[in-house]
Amino acid sequence: MKKGHILIPKPRSKFQKVQCKECSAENVLFSHVTSTVTCKSCGNVIAEPTGSIAKINGTISGVLE
Repeated sequence: MKKGHILIPKPRSKFQKVQCKECSAENVLFSHVTSTVTCKSCGNVIAEPTGSIAKINGTISGVLE
């Protein structure tokens, strides 16, 4: 195969800005978390691990590149 035809796989995971529902603070977290993530200001659970993509208990306000 020529080197021009070899496809490079893109990662499916990303960093996200998540806004807390209670205090509206923004937190940056990984899309595939392995432990529960709490808000830094109020302490509520923002994301829970599921084995693949995290269950997010807030609103995603953006994706970091």
